[in-house]
Amino acid sequence: MNGRLRFIDVYRGLAILLMLHGHTADAVLSPSEKMSIAFQIYTIFRGFTAPMFLFISGFAFSITTLKYAEEYFKFSKKFIKRLRKFFFITLLGYFLHLPYLSLKKILNETNFQTLAQLFSSDVLQVIGLTLLFLQIALFLIKDEAKFANLMLYLGASIFALSQIFFTIDFSKFLPLPISQYLNTFNGSKFPFFPWSGFVMFGSYLGYIYIKASKNGTVEKFFKEMSIASLALFPIAIALQIIYEATLKPDINLIYSSPFLAISRLAFVMTLFCAIWKFDAKMKLKVHPLQFLGMESLFAYVFHLMVVYGSPVNPFHSYYALIGNSLEYPFAFLLFILLAIATFVLSYFLNHLKLKKPQTINFLKFAIANLFLLIFIANPY
Repeated sequence: MNGRLRFIDVYRGLAILLMLHGHTADAVLSPSEKMSIAFQIYTIFRGFTAPMFLFISGFAFSITTLKYAEEYFKFSKKFIKRLRKFFFITLLGYFLHLPYLSLKKILNETNFQTLAQLFSSDVLQVIGLTLLFLQIALFLIKDEAKFANLMLYLGASIFALSQIFFTIDFSKFLPLPISQYLNTFNGSKFPFFPWSGFVMFGSYLGYIYIKASKNGTVEKFFKEMSIASLALFPIAIALQIIYEATLKPDINLIYSSPFLAISRLAFVMTLFCAIWKFDAKMKLKVHPLQFLGMESLFAYVFHLMVVYGSPVNPFHSYYALIGNSLEYPFAFLLFILLAIATFVLSYFLNHLKLKKPQTINFLKFAIANLFLLIFIANPY
């Protein structure tokens, strides 16, 4: 598969699969089902899914970039292509939040609520803009080790400072497109604080992995990461429990707690080590989750459109057609159907990319331009 590290794709594919289940359950389960003890326990573990996706995005960035770092130290076509890619990921995030498929209607009929929805920060914006920052930082620093250390310090600082940012309504003195990236005051589900920290920690560990790979110590790298994360997880959980019991913070401070962020990071690192070990031992020729991981951007956007809708299909989605009305067995069936559809489409998309890359590039160009034409010309 073009020299790709399969355990990265498998891990990313698992994150996508968990997202498919979590979003389907959120969109169609009835309120009574969501009040059950089983669902409340599941909700706790569901909170690890986004950190998985963000962490592996940073790790994969370092793997694909730092091996050929000198090619990104200069203002080259490859560097520009990377910037365009990350900018495109960010735009996809905004596309999913468009209140209308009409520029004229957005300009003439929006209010604060719809603008807050449009500019809210979600997973794709965090990934796109954080990776854009990483790429520019590497270009400016021109040193892999210094770059990796900067990511470690920034990741730790973002975790530590998140609670400060969650006490301020930045929309009162900053433009909404900026303030939405800083906290959840106006509806952003995944602001930069603390979520971009997961990307940066992933990037740092990707650099350490590259060093281990060159030194022939990959197994030692994963063993040490596993030990560290297994030790860190219960400590962070205990500190979070003590923090909540003694200070009784509000939901915003709980959400932005550094102890919660560290516990999530420890969990995703532990799972990452387990996936590496499992993949190394199984030695399957093709792993079923691999194709979801290789086409994770498509799978992410496609499943959100099916589950929650988009400007293209606002009234034809799980949430619009079914709403919160199903018991779990029926919700699980919808998840299975969505997982099969996403896997099949991801498989064929990957196949076409390998066999007919020019066709895929043309389709991307045609779809993007058709959307822009409709968006600009559509009066309502």
